[in-house]
Amino acid sequence: MIGVVLNRVRRGLYLDSVALMRLSEAVAALPGIAGAALMVGTPANLALMDDAGLLAAEGRAAGANDLVVALRAKDAASGAAALAAAEQLLDQPRGPRGDGAGFRPRTLDAALALAPEANLALISVPGAFAAAAARVALARGLNAMIFSDNVAIEDERALKEDARARGLLVMGPDCGTALIAGTALGFANAVPAGDVGIVAASGTGLQEVACLIARGGRGISHAIGTGGRDLDARVGAITTLAAIDALEADPATREIVLISKPPAAAVAEAVLARLGRLRKPATVSFLGADGLAAPAGVRLVATLDEAAAAVLGRP
Repeated sequence: MIGVVLNRVRRGLYLDSVALMRLSEAVAALPGIAGAALMVGTPANLALMDDAGLLAAEGRAAGANDLVVALRAKDAASGAAALAAAEQLLDQPRGPRGDGAGFRPRTLDAALALAPEANLALISVPGAFAAAAARVALARGLNAMIFSDNVAIEDERALKEDARARGLLVMGPDCGTALIAGTALGFANAVPAGDVGIVAASGTGLQEVACLIARGGRGISHAIGTGGRDLDARVGAITTLAAIDALEADPATREIVLISKPPAAAVAEAVLARLGRLRKPATVSFLGADGLAAPAGVRLVATLDEAAAAVLGRP
């Protein structure tokens, strides 16, 4: 690769991955910069930066509690200017909405003091710490959306069992998108409010179907991400089943769409049996799954396009 690779390590600095992606985009757009990444120095992130040709000796020495600024520049002068700009961006105060104004709480208790009515925590920390953060949120009576990945599946099962016992939801781990009562969480498309509820173990599938339904003239009540492993036999669709229960009880939701990659056979049977007891129509797309039989009142379709068409009543 051409150019020079420069790294800067900020010891003991943590920012969530959404903020870091925005900062990475800003640095990559600077003059003379061919690529840039701002990431926490976990082994997985260091490997990603190394594969992208962005890691230098300074970055390789970073730890999981450090922040790495890594970039590839066309020349040394452009690289030095971009590093200085990145440092300036990192030093800007960030308010609760990332707007640079106001107090930014650094603990869950401080955040709840500012927003005591909150009922959901979005968790975006290194995977090694995500399960502990989710346990704290559940103990405070908060639903949890775990944006983080690299969480052990045993921890995922335990968290979801805990949430079920408390009457709460755990979305994730590795849940990148959701729409709750019109509020976008993670990465989500802007779609109108409506009466279709979505439950999805596929974030891109959720976004695609939501957009197709919106384009066809209907809207979304809630779109609940479950994390890609929820329908694995080791997890047992705990969040999927809880989300179905929640949407059935929700007066704003008149119809439910379920989207997933191929589930474990026994899990698919359990989910379809639950949908067969719904008092609302349901459409299911288990992408790539074969040999499944839909109970009465449940439409089983093969593709995302067909799922949207079933909801709209037309292609």
